[in-house]
Amino acid sequence: MDDDNSRTLDFKEFVKGLNDYAMMIDKEEAQEIFRIFDKDGSGTIDFDEFLVTLRVSLGIHVVTALNLS
Repeated sequence: MDDDNSRTLDFKEFVKGLNDYAMMIDKEEAQEIFRIFDKDGSGTIDFDEFLVTLRVSLGIHVVTALNLS
């Protein structure tokens, strides 16, 4: 997804990456998701922000699944 090898994703790269993985969402939804990942509000998502957000999201899903079992 990091087309310019900057080790961060800007919004354009983020949307392109979503589209590359067949996640077709509208611009407003993409902006909302981008803001969730961009923890420091820098306008880019670095690797740590990406991992932290995925871990939190995954953790919520695991807890939800366990509670449903």
